[in-house]
Amino acid sequence: MKPASLAALSLITCLACAVPARAGDLEEGIVQYRIENFEEAQALLEKARAAQPGSSVAAFYLGLARKQAGDLSGAIKDLNDAATLTPPVLDAYLELADAYHVQGDEPQALVWVRRSEEAGVKPAQSAFLKGMILAGQGKRDEALAAFADAKRRDARLAQAADLQIAMLLAGSRKFDRARDALRAVVAVDPSSEIASYAKEYEQSFARIVESYRPLRLSVGLNYLYDDNAISSPSDAAARAQIGNPTGQRDHAFLGSFRLDYTPMTSDDFIFNAQYLLQSTKYGDTNTDQENPSTIINSVTLNPGLALGDSVLSLPVNYSHVMLKEEKYQQLYGLRPTWSWQLAPRQIVQVSAGYTRRDMLQAALAPDENRDANQWGAALGHIYSFGNEGGMLAARYEWGFDKTTGSNWENRSHKFSVSTLVPLAERVRLNLSGDVTIQDYLNVNSIFDVRRDDTTWFGSGGVSWNVTENVILSAQYSHTAVRSNIKVYDYDRNTVSTGIEFNF
Repeated sequence: MKPASLAALSLITCLACAVPARAGDLEEGIVQYRIENFEEAQALLEKARAAQPGSSVAAFYLGLARKQAGDLSGAIKDLNDAATLTPPVLDAYLELADAYHVQGDEPQALVWVRRSEEAGVKPAQSAFLKGMILAGQGKRDEALAAFADAKRRDARLAQAADLQIAMLLAGSRKFDRARDALRAVVAVDPSSEIASYAKEYEQSFARIVESYRPLRLSVGLNYLYDDNAISSPSDAAARAQIGNPTGQRDHAFLGSFRLDYTPMTSDDFIFNAQYLLQSTKYGDTNTDQENPSTIINSVTLNPGLALGDSVLSLPVNYSHVMLKEEKYQQLYGLRPTWSWQLAPRQIVQVSAGYTRRDMLQAALAPDENRDANQWGAALGHIYSFGNEGGMLAARYEWGFDKTTGSNWENRSHKFSVSTLVPLAERVRLNLSGDVTIQDYLNVNSIFDVRRDDTTWFGSGGVSWNVTENVILSAQYSHTAVRSNIKVYDYDRNTVSTGIEFNF
């Protein structure tokens, strides 16, 4: 829409109400603005405003001139005056909404576009701008209704509205309806510039649908060096107490197989599923008592629902763990999670969870039985930065293990921070650290003291996407457990390197 067209009504309705001290500056400034001599218009209108600061007409046209010059802050100040002085320039409502929208202040833009609608200012243009603002806030359904209203009120906006409708439908993965909307854009005027954009978007949608792969496979192979494979105590006396005076350095080969299924759903329903197989085979620690080799099978189903600028998901997980090539434990988990986009680059996550853990090997004593009902809750914040996928995340988790054996019942508090830093187009630096404080609730029946543990963990690694389907990685991690019962107090360092293939 042209700002000059918005000025016409103001000139007719408000010029008579203004009694400028220097009518020549105001009138000449309006003339210069309407013939698009914006710099000269701004100079004249600044004189007019200085001469009569109570003139809503002078404030309105100076706001328009500043807006054309790219001075949004100055334009907003003048347009706000034009909208609030007596008598107000009603067209300032819509112009002010547009200025706030361009500046990125969508809440204020929405306030003023609604005032524009209530005042009956340019109903079709007001509805269209409201659709743009609501789309920017992620309110797709309300935005679609606003664009449909704009089309109904003014057929000349049909092409632009249909293009915006198509973008919103594509964001909801409703590609068939989006393509229909784009074809409607082309049908109105096939030779127009907006029709050429629509054709390009339609071709892009077709490529997305054709190339989309709901099923993805990943295979990973890694080598690991572990300087304390069996978490042997740091204290020599404690090692001797459990019959392991030297600890155990070892190396291992890690294999992983992951199958992800993410169908292209429509509307606001979201779903993905994953099967994961992980195997860790140590080389030197081969005795039946000490072999830490594991095989883990895990299945996760994750249905969800998009709710405007947030997502509610309900991941359900089952895991089966083998240790020393024998059945060790199985876990059933449920963790409702709410993810809210606080700002364009910020996400807040809140979750609560329940896990049932069944140990598949007999406990050494009833008090050592680790069968448990595990309860937990978490609060996290994710911030993305840069244009290459940088990320910084912080998280707090609370947990309660209600175990069958009294020795293992505990409450925990975990604080973690992680970041992903792009070093180059295909190279990423991964850093993470966390601390977990575990307070055991009962006096240990073996050591006759209530156990308290603090676990520190840190890791750093680099990954390189050699191609779209091949990733090389290397990582170092350190674990330090500090416990008032020395047999549970240990340090551990691992170094790993590997390759992952994605299909």
